[in-house]
Amino acid sequence: MSPLDQIQKMEHRIGDLEKENKRLQETVQFLTQKLYGKSSEKTASLPVGVEQLSIFDEAEAAASRTAPEPTTQQIQSYQRKKQVGERAELLQDLPHEKQLFQVQDRCCDVCHSELVLVGEEFVRTEVEFIPARVQAIDMYRETLECRTCRKADKPQMKKAMTPAPVIQHSMASSSSVAWVMYQKFVNSMPLYRQESAPRGAA
Repeated sequence: MSPLDQIQKMEHRIGDLEKENKRLQETVQFLTQKLYGKSSEKTASLPVGVEQLSIFDEAEAAASRTAPEPTTQQIQSYQRKKQVGERAELLQDLPHEKQLFQVQDRCCDVCHSELVLVGEEFVRTEVEFIPARVQAIDMYRETLECRTCRKADKPQMKKAMTPAPVIQHSMASSSSVAWVMYQKFVNSMPLYRQESAPRGAA
């Protein structure tokens, strides 16, 4: 092998080693950032130097360009799947407290006779946060009936008013929502750590 060929071979070898060295440095930098870097709730496994993508950008990137648009009938017929027994399982370890909302005006709106209690209607369950304690509040409301109107075949019923939920179709109360926001934005506690915290802990 001529000296010129040996020089060219060494140059190729040096180039390959430089590429390998650069790749290893980038790997070490990435793993070091993952191990010792600042913890956050950004998208996992992003390379160093790449900013977190928006959830809309990720959805756009993952979407199929050739997928047909949903029809109006498909959108209207969509119903959220309910997990049977899921809420009961989440609340089974919490102490329950009954909260009854009573009708304030206990007179019939038609004949002004006194209404008679005929039952209680279950409205919803909210998870109430009390510092150092979490409990489930089962909310009920009274249902009253006018017996005078009932005898006249003109049944009149009245139900107690209940406060609107903070979030529709959610078990969260104002205190639990406020506590989650305080832990997240004031104490910088990620949501996954709040979720894994032992029940009943402040």
